[in-house]
This record gives sequence, C-alpha cells and structure tokens, in this order.
Amino acid sequence: MKQLYLPRSKSLVIRYQILSFLYEGRILEVLEDDAEDVKVVDRALRTIKAHEGNEGEPIAIDVQDCGAGYRFLMAVLAITPGAWLLTGTKRLIDRPIFPLVNALREMGAELSEAPNGWLIRGKVLPNAFSVAVDCSSSSQFISALFMISQKVGGINIQPIPKHFSSQSYYELTQQVWGSYFLEGVPSQIEGDWSGAVYGYAYAMLQPGEKVVLDGLQYPSIQHDAQIVPLFEKWGVQTQVFNDRVELFFANSAEIPPREINLENNLDLAPVLAILALLYPFQLTLTRIKNLDHKESKRATHLVELLQQFTRVTTTTESGSNSIDTLTVEKREHNLPSFLHLDAHQDHRLIMAFELFSLFTQVEITNKEHVKKSFPLFYK
Repeated sequence: MKQLYLPRSKSLVIRYQILSFLYEGRILEVLEDDAEDVKVVDRALRTIKAHEGNEGEPIAIDVQDCGAGYRFLMAVLAITPGAWLLTGTKRLIDRPIFPLVNALREMGAELSEAPNGWLIRGKVLPNAFSVAVDCSSSSQFISALFMISQKVGGINIQPIPKHFSSQSYYELTQQVWGSYFLEGVPSQIEGDWSGAVYGYAYAMLQPGEKVVLDGLQYPSIQHDAQIVPLFEKWGVQTQVFNDRVELFFANSAEIPPREINLENNLDLAPVLAILALLYPFQLTLTRIKNLDHKESKRATHLVELLQQFTRVTTTTESGSNSIDTLTVEKREHNLPSFLHLDAHQDHRLIMAFELFSLFTQVEITNKEHVKKSFPLFYK
C-alpha cells in the first residue's frame, strides 16, 4: 500500500490568509506541513503588520518564488499605508504582472518599477466605480483585486477577456470569499487536489497496489478534483471517506488516444504528460498557453524531456511563441537504465519526474524545491 498525506490546499489557505488580514487584521496559524508558499505569505503578512504606516526607507516584502503572494500582496500593499518594496526571485519578477499594476494605478495606487521588484506607496485609495483587468496571462490578477474590493468601496471588476485561462481559480476566490464572510475561516481546510494527481498517476503505473491519499475531501471546490472522473475513465477506482480517498487500479489495459483541455487545470499538465509517456499511451493536452509563465518555463521543459523518449508535437498560440497544445505520442522504446533529470527548481516537475523512479534509476536536481507545495512528499 502507498500512502500520501496531502498538505492543506495552498490555494485555499493563502486566500483565507489574505482575507483574514484585510478584514480582521488577523494572521492565521500556519501548520508545520503547510506548503512553503503558505509560510512565505505568513512571513510577509507579519512584516506588513509590524511596519504598517512606515514612511522611511521602503520595507522589503520578499515573497521568494510565490506567484500568489506576489500578485495578492501587491494589491494588499497598495492599500496599506507605508513605503514598501515587493520583491522575490528573478524568475518571479520576470513573470507577468503589468495587467495588475495597470489596474491598480487606474484605481489611484502608487507603484513604480525597481530593478528587483516594485516600490509601492501604500495609501487609502479613492473609491472607483469600476476597473478592467487583462486576465489573459493570469487569473490571479482579478483574484487580487476581488479580495481588496470591499476596502475600496466595493469596486466593480471587469475581466478582459470575459472568459480566460484558469478562470476556475477566480471562481475559487469567489467561493472562499463567500464562505469567509458567512462562516469565517473553516476549522479544517481541505487537502490539495493539485498534488493528488501524483497519487492517481502512481496508482496507474503500479496496478494492483492500493493508494491512500490522506487529507482530501470529495466533492471539492478545487477544480483539480476533476481528476476523479478523468482517471475513472482510465480504470482507476476512487473510494471516498471523510478524511481521505483510496485508489485502486486493477490491471493495465490499452488506453486509446485521449485529448484533455487543461485551460482550468494547468497544474496537472506535468504529471499527465509523464504518465502518458510511462504507461504508455497517446495524450494531447490543449489550452496550455500559460504553462510557460509558471515557476519555470514548464511547457518548454516538458517538451525538451519528452522528446528524448518519444515523438512530441506542439502548436503555438497565434501571434506568440507560447505552446498551446502538446501531443505525447505512444512510446515504443525502452527507458535507459539511468536518468539525470533537471527539474529547473520547479516543484510540479519534481513530482512528475519522480514517476520515472518506478521504472529506472533517477537522479533529480534540486529536489528540495518540492516543499513549495508538498513539504512531506519525500517523507
């Protein structure tokens, strides 16, 4: 039996952290096994609380490589009196942010670009009737504005385009918002379904072995819980309990070519692509154009790896170099006896690449970065 304890969903926890700070001035308790991103946001909020109103040298708020912290805290700092420097890793600073900057400036915020981040002069913003924000590169922009909206007069926020990639995460923000204002922060926050996909892939690659995923709830407001019906079509049985799910895959069978739209489930892409390579079967992943905007150029790195073992075809989004569709052809050759894999310090690539270890000896670089979302993964 394989048993994994899933940490609390960092998407849920971080949203509750931000809302509690904004509307109660309260900092939530962080658990030892929470994702590193949760701890990064916790440290940032404690620094903000300790230095609110500072008018001297800007106080550095370092969110390291936490994308949610970067976007959400930019909005928080814009309305929190004080002088701030929002900073992080070079990769984080290079990730998309200008649509949020432009929207905040339209609302009256003072932000200026610095070599290592953003200088922000936090202040009470004048009430604005409405603001539009371009969400084509990240749904976190509109989530950031939505969470501060009641602090700026209940502003009306218009997403551009109306339907955008990872829109499910904005819907998650709205659901967390409603839950928070009705019932407060729940005593127990459910486990992370984005990390659960590793357990499902493991079950398929180890037929006959029961896999227990502790800490999960189903049904779930997390959109990545869609893996339950997805993997059911491939033969993985899911038994649901109050505090866990148990998986069983009876035996390997031929899987016909499959196409999956990941517009609202980008975090699943690495594990699904590697699963298709290892099982093997043909898999096409569509609507993944924002995958290269993650902790690494995730789509590019996946293609570079997959091409070592099988034929891979891609299409790019019109007018850009972003990979929008990726097809992994059914592998016909054996794997080598040893693999050295560069995961580019990307937690989701680390988990996906670990699946190779079921078939061959593997060495993965910088495995400690898995703590970003799953600190107990190797325990």
